[in-house]
Amino acid sequence: MLAAKNIVIELLSAVIWGTAIGLLMAITANSFVYLVVVATEYRTSFTLLEFQIQGQTYSLSSIFSLLAAATLISAIRKFLDIKNWEGIADSIYVAHRENPEIDTRKGLGSTFASLVVISGGGSVGQYGPLVHFGSTIGLFIKNFFKLKMSPDIFIGCGVAAAIAAGFNAPLAGILFAHEAILRHFSLRAIAPISIASFSASAFGEYFFGNAPTLFELSQQAPPLNEVLPILILLGPAFAIITVCFMVALRAANKFAALNERHKTFLPFIAALICGSVGVFFPEILGLGIGAINDLIAGNISLIKVSMLLIAKISMTALCIGFGLFGGIFSPALFIGVSAGSLAAGFFAAVGYPDLAQVIIISGMAAVAASVIGAPITSVLIVLELTGSYEYGVAAMVAVIVSSLVTYRTFGLSFFDRQLLDRGIDMRQGRESIALSQRLVTSCEHMDFVKLAAGTTGREAYQLMKDAGAVESYVINEAGEYVGKLDIFGAISASEKPIEEFLLKEPTILVADDSLQTAMAKTIDFVGESIPILSRDKKFLECVVSEGSIFQAVIDVQNSVSKIGRA
Repeated sequence: MLAAKNIVIELLSAVIWGTAIGLLMAITANSFVYLVVVATEYRTSFTLLEFQIQGQTYSLSSIFSLLAAATLISAIRKFLDIKNWEGIADSIYVAHRENPEIDTRKGLGSTFASLVVISGGGSVGQYGPLVHFGSTIGLFIKNFFKLKMSPDIFIGCGVAAAIAAGFNAPLAGILFAHEAILRHFSLRAIAPISIASFSASAFGEYFFGNAPTLFELSQQAPPLNEVLPILILLGPAFAIITVCFMVALRAANKFAALNERHKTFLPFIAALICGSVGVFFPEILGLGIGAINDLIAGNISLIKVSMLLIAKISMTALCIGFGLFGGIFSPALFIGVSAGSLAAGFFAAVGYPDLAQVIIISGMAAVAASVIGAPITSVLIVLELTGSYEYGVAAMVAVIVSSLVTYRTFGLSFFDRQLLDRGIDMRQGRESIALSQRLVTSCEHMDFVKLAAGTTGREAYQLMKDAGAVESYVINEAGEYVGKLDIFGAISASEKPIEEFLLKEPTILVADDSLQTAMAKTIDFVGESIPILSRDKKFLECVVSEGSIFQAVIDVQNSVSKIGRA
């Protein structure tokens, strides 16, 4: 009976909370897109700032709208006291932490900031901020209602719902949450995450109507045997473009970090430059969905496509690096379509015009997959948004090759590289991250013999004998740590003071050492106990045994393995 009751409770929890998160993300994502569309229509229809050159009409509205956006997000940053915006990299890291926490204020502020920037015409995307918002909402619900389900399940629900609502692709949402964020599959996680993803898509359709087709295709996919060799050849080319994009993003971030004193002015510099480029290349501004469809349809000349590719890479890097916050997934789609268009133009010129759209879609999927580190999700997005199995299979070829080359030359994803720049190596896995977060002071402490400076060897020997210990620690009158004495040193000291007989360079740990660091430091340790000193190494905080360190590591390993088995 008890087992049946637990199963019912678990199912009800999955349905209730998965549906609730799906509803919240459906409203948030669709409202986000609606506001961006309204703002874009207003910005592009503003005729007072238009001028003409050689019969072509241009508008300065992008400069003023982006400067206004920079002003507003600077106010948001100051009002909410946000030092750095947060995105998908933070969601990944939080999902792998032993005690996950997300600053709700930062999550909401970052999402609103991205809405402002995209509405102003910034060359950034929406999906990254929405994904982080989803993980923020999921974890907030978990903590606010003090629910028993694992925190990473709630994070996965929010992430899956964000992708499902944003793309109207529920299967891709489920897979993205597992593949890119959680990076493990479990039966207990799949149920609530699936419910959140499908309900987000369903609620989006119910309240906001059927989402329009994102990609408009007019060509049938050719037989795989015709396009396979071409896509294998193009995979490395797409990877090179992807790496250039991610290197540009990192370079802009590094430049901004080196000019921390001028951080307040950087968003305005980015707004002025991006807005000025947008005067002549308005396609790169905002989400660029219309431009993507024009590229797929072949309505833009190859010369202009080349210029758009360069402009999109450089302006997205500039905006994000200089503080005009947003995502990189939508820009990756644009860059991939542009790269695919150039490749399609080349093969059309040598006699393969019927392969144009499958090459373009494959380029889009390859670049996006390599940027976000989710190749299977990218292929599934193609399947769901094109409704074509043939396009999905063809895209998989380019995705696999591009992802492999990108991984070998840059890393699994841009987000993993962001974390690596912060000293967090996701390649080592959840267990390593958990060990790096657990402090060695959490290990079980042991009693120890404390000796005063000036104690003789005979006195020290007797104290250790009475305590049944073979090691002791010397503390001076100021309470500071002096050193470690073993029983052999006490015997050698005899009637002399023990200071001259202390162990030379004994193994020590510091209070802010992690279990991972402690394991590395004690790999060659031989002895009874290990002292843990204060951060300044002046005072003895506590003493632990090697066994207690091993036990703490085993506890972490068991905790991590339970997540994978859940």
